[in-house]
Amino acid sequence: MVEPMNDLKWTAITPAKTAWQSMPFAPGIYNIYLTGGLPKNVEWPAELKPLKRGDLIYVGRATNLKSRARHHDVQTSKSTFRRSLAAILGLQAQWHGKSAHPRLTDTDEELLSAWMVSNLGTSFCVAPKLELVTDLEDAMRAELCPPFNRDGRTPEQLYVSDAAAAAQRNALRERGKPSGD
Repeated sequence: MVEPMNDLKWTAITPAKTAWQSMPFAPGIYNIYLTGGLPKNVEWPAELKPLKRGDLIYVGRATNLKSRARHHDVQTSKSTFRRSLAAILGLQAQWHGKSAHPRLTDTDEELLSAWMVSNLGTSFCVAPKLELVTDLEDAMRAELCPPFNRDGRTPEQLYVSDAAAAAQRNALRERGKPSGD
């Protein structure tokens, strides 16, 4: 049985970078909120529920919160959430070496990180038992349907999934081109 979400002790929503730095080496769940706004050049389809300040946009789990935070903080190739954000923000991923996922150029990584610092907030809770983390995250994602979780439950989630898949296909196509194209 999953512990009720209301019984969890959540931290206050703080800027993402601050929250990531304060996360403990412990299992837990984290929520990411839009605390700023999307850039004006981002075309979020009008038929979708608008994203506005204060919206929960992602729920994640970690067997080690501190380690997981590092993935979201620095490198797109190691974070599905960062890859989804990059796709929505129109940043182009590229394949490097034998990576399983494309990553952004160093300049675009810096742009994405700066945008995240200015526009995202995070709250987290330590899970009472490691065994509960997956069930807690699944229950929260099913109930809250955050748009950047690619669960396919809502039109918003489908849109983010499609944008991320298109960005990955474009990166793969670019990988096959000789340099200089």
